Amino acid sequence: MIIAPKQESPRFLGSHAFWIAVIAAVLVGFGLVNQYSAGISLSAKNRTAAFDRQLMYVPFALLAGWLAFRVNLERLREFRWWILGAAMLAMFAARIPGIGVTVNGSWRWIDFGFFRLQASDLGKLALVIVLADMLSRIQRHTIDLRQPVFRLSTREPYLFTPNGWLDCREGFVKPALLIGCICFGIALGPDLGTIVLCATVGATMMFISGVRWKYILPTFAVCAVGFTILILNWGNRFRRFTSFMDPWGHRDNEAYQLFEGMVAFGVGGVTGKGAANGLQVRAYLPEAHTDFVLANIGEEHGLIGTVLVALAYLTIFWLAYRAMQFSNDLYRLNVCLGATLFLVLQALVNMGVVTGLLPTKGISLPFLSYGGTNLVIMSCMVGLVLNCIREASQSPFTPKEARA
Repeated sequence: MIIAPKQESPRFLGSHAFWIAVIAAVLVGFGLVNQYSAGISLSAKNRTAAFDRQLMYVPFALLAGWLAFRVNLERLREFRWWILGAAMLAMFAARIPGIGVTVNGSWRWIDFGFFRLQASDLGKLALVIVLADMLSRIQRHTIDLRQPVFRLSTREPYLFTPNGWLDCREGFVKPALLIGCICFGIALGPDLGTIVLCATVGATMMFISGVRWKYILPTFAVCAVGFTILILNWGNRFRRFTSFMDPWGHRDNEAYQLFEGMVAFGVGGVTGKGAANGLQVRAYLPEAHTDFVLANIGEEHGLIGTVLVALAYLTIFWLAYRAMQFSNDLYRLNVCLGATLFLVLQALVNMGVVTGLLPTKGISLPFLSYGGTNLVIMSCMVGLVLNCIREASQSPFTPKEARA
């Protein structure tokens, strides 16, 4: 599959970028409001601790997003292996006692004293940049230009020449190994939810770039079987994985947080109880400022608040998707696609977990959940999306260049 670019870039791409930036900024502001509200239950001495720390990261997030927006994407790809190396080094360092710290049995953070770095978030950024570059360089082994499709790269006139194992090795094995390498680093945590998220984003980028189904489907089947065997033989993980199917039966143990989160949605009703008026976050719902922040939103702002949050992420996806149709380069298309998927797919997974539609996993809600590293990396993702849209609006396709 491949997205065929439009033949000329319309003026409305600038408005798309503007509204994506506005929505992201509104989500950050709304996240601060909820951090202040959720902090009521954290400490009787310092109830604004979560709010204060999250607010401290906002300037760094703005700077990171601005740098990602202004960076030259061609120069950025020259540093792709340095970015990957730094991400892998951070994920390995997080597993070393004395350097990394463990929280609830997981080694995902590096403690610098004044802040903690979540190493797996660096893996997400590395995946987007390195995989996008790799897929743009192997088009001759993925895209059949004998078919009536638009060619996304006008710089290199690739001609498709079927060559069995060579096409499989270059057009599938190499990008699959890259995804596997990053997932292995995340598995050191372990963080199964982020592994599944990264694998899904990477596989989608490969599919959009033209990688053949005959390679993707068998690999997916093997990974699914392996993941199932792992879960079945991992006692506590298996109980957590299956508890979402019966939260009432497991409400005193594995599904306690999920059950109390669902109660929060029910108590909130349509309009909610008002900011900082939630009862669940005060007494019953643990860690409401992190992965289950949506439950706090549901109680205090009701169904209206949760629907508006969901619509915000879907709007970002729709605006970015429309902009992708005007990309004239496979590298930029995949950067925009990967960054958008990490923003939106991560949000949808978090919402599915909090509402009991998916197994409980430690996936944060972008811009709303507590966490400085995630806020900075998600701001980088927004900056990359805006960067790709800006370049697409400045480089129109002509009919002669567009067709292979």
